[in-house]
Amino acid sequence: MNKKLFFAAAMALMCANASAQQVKVYDTGRKWNQEFDALIQGQNIKRVAARGLQAVTPDSLLRINVSTAENAAGDVADFIKQAGYEAEAATDQLVVANIPASFIPTLAAQRDVLYVNKTRQLRALMNNVRPETGVTKLQEGTGLDTPYDGTGVLIGVIDQGFEYKHVAFAGRSKKWGSSTASGALSGSAPAADNTDEVGHATHVTNIAAGNKVDGSDYYGVATGSELLMMKSDFNDGTVLLQASAIKKYAEDNGMPWVLNMSFGSNLGPHDGSTDYDQNMDKLCGKGAIMVAAMGNSGGEKMHCTYTFESDSTIYIYMKPESGNTNQAVVSEVWGNSNSGEKNLTITPVLVSGSTMYTPTSAQLRQAGFTTTGGINPYNNRQYYSLAGVVTDLASAVSARNGSLLWKVTGKKGETIHAWVEPDQYPCSFTRKTFTITKPTPVSFTTLAGDDNYIVGEGAASVPQAIAVASYNAASSWTSLNGNSYNYTASIGTAKAMSYFSSKGPWLGKANKPTIAAPGGCITSAYSKKSQNFSATKAELVQDVKVNGQHYYYGVMNGTSMATPVVTGIIALWLQANPDLTPADIVRIMQKTGRHDSYTGSRNPDEWSPSWGYGKIDAYEGLKEAINLRTAINETMNTAAPVTLKKDNDSWKVLFNNDESYADIQVVSLGGQTVSHAHLNAPRHGQEHVVSLQGLTPGVYIFRINTTASSLTRKVVVR
Repeated sequence: MNKKLFFAAAMALMCANASAQQVKVYDTGRKWNQEFDALIQGQNIKRVAARGLQAVTPDSLLRINVSTAENAAGDVADFIKQAGYEAEAATDQLVVANIPASFIPTLAAQRDVLYVNKTRQLRALMNNVRPETGVTKLQEGTGLDTPYDGTGVLIGVIDQGFEYKHVAFAGRSKKWGSSTASGALSGSAPAADNTDEVGHATHVTNIAAGNKVDGSDYYGVATGSELLMMKSDFNDGTVLLQASAIKKYAEDNGMPWVLNMSFGSNLGPHDGSTDYDQNMDKLCGKGAIMVAAMGNSGGEKMHCTYTFESDSTIYIYMKPESGNTNQAVVSEVWGNSNSGEKNLTITPVLVSGSTMYTPTSAQLRQAGFTTTGGINPYNNRQYYSLAGVVTDLASAVSARNGSLLWKVTGKKGETIHAWVEPDQYPCSFTRKTFTITKPTPVSFTTLAGDDNYIVGEGAASVPQAIAVASYNAASSWTSLNGNSYNYTASIGTAKAMSYFSSKGPWLGKANKPTIAAPGGCITSAYSKKSQNFSATKAELVQDVKVNGQHYYYGVMNGTSMATPVVTGIIALWLQANPDLTPADIVRIMQKTGRHDSYTGSRNPDEWSPSWGYGKIDAYEGLKEAINLRTAINETMNTAAPVTLKKDNDSWKVLFNNDESYADIQVVSLGGQTVSHAHLNAPRHGQEHVVSLQGLTPGVYIFRINTTASSLTRKVVVR
């Protein structure tokens, strides 16, 4: 069958400097996901869900994403609502709806409907290892004195576990998300967040933008930004609606915005082609930035790849780990070619003893397995996915027990990638030799797994999203109980890459991860409303009492924590230059990422699948953001003439705006001028370095006078 490629145009109002984005949907001869077939035919199914096996009937309401033709999402949503079901357009060409399977053929028959797809369940990316952080505040050691605090920039946070009334967020929001399943906004904070299990959102949001609170050093990066907190069920359809709502609110109020996405999953094509990824990408643009966690699967043998050197067959063993008591497996195999041709034969097989069973479709259904396969309509790649319980499959084929394997036959030159979901259902690809006698004698060794190509799906996989890896800011911390804890064995040493941080590369066109930030050792606001909160938890490091109420700060770790560090820094850059695009942000990070003995000796702009472009540098990035301004004096909400950064032996003076002159002096307490420079017409983004070398240890006054303002700071020389 000839493959027709449908193009849907980007949203009508695009940023002036961005070209129209197109969502690709290939005609594969189907208009809905294969997983719906059994339900449409009237059968009940079981599927592996976030909290175990879930029974689904033909009448169950399904959360779906509907890809539509150009600018047709509104009309399709109206059609669904007229039929009596819930639907909302997330972008101009994607609808999120709740419908029964029986309605899918009717919906798919509509001219403007291109494909009906299932949604995915995402989750917070906080590492399960007990937190290891130290009590060092985020800004310590930077010596950065900046007028930029994110004022005029909106930070959106889609997450679970907000303590809305934590003192860290007082006075910072005008609107809040009012529903875990939509993009609805409210003028008052919800009474509670019913998703709050561990206070993940509270910790994350404070890192990005939490208030400076008397008695606490654990404030955020962008303390002047406006916050829009959206509690979420983490269904990817919901996330689309909520991201769209954040964009609309920011645009309605004339604000640049940055969205923090500390969530994700492991399964998918890992190339940014899904309906979700492409439509999220349409929301990005000038002054519209998404920041995403890479994931916490570093060290997991959850991926493997193979390029066929000849026409042959290979096997991949999906081994449930000891903690996987249900022996549940969720896995996918993807061909790398986007030719739309079926050059692979991908089959699940069960090995019991020396017998290999090839389950029929009926046996897979009997065992409760969910399977889909064929040519994916969003990238034209061949794939096969499955989810189910191995022991149930063994019973279905009348075997006592068994090992579940992928059997893949391919032509010379074809490449495959396979992944398992190791977090909810611990499983890994394991190298093992099998000797089969029935039905056909054969001996083979399965492929070994690795932790490459594991850029998180659902957030980091959005093509223009800034993908963030994690390194450790410390490896020990002291609790409120007075005890000290050290978890170096779990996460690694201070300043080194966190063991849990997921690695690239990515199968899409961008280099991911983009940048690394502190995530393995972060102290931040801690929700006392979470289900597992206890005032005696060892993770708590501070109890601040304000107006008779106790507010807590404690330790967590994960790429979830590294991501808001970058989110907050980008908010500062957007304040300095509201016109920055995602591509601008990447170029800034490529040019200014820091390298040290931990990242490895590399050229300044060289990329690494672990570190991206290095460790983020807020100051050097700010300098580039100012330099990229195309008009004079467009910095938002600051009249301060300069940004200052103190190094060990110098002060770096960065001019925020164009000045007709600048007079810079260092004066001793006795009134003696020890350093003086007069600059004629310094430009925005220009840097002047004042050396402190050779000065007698003591306290000095640092003065900067410019055309319309002056600034004075004390300088301690040791």
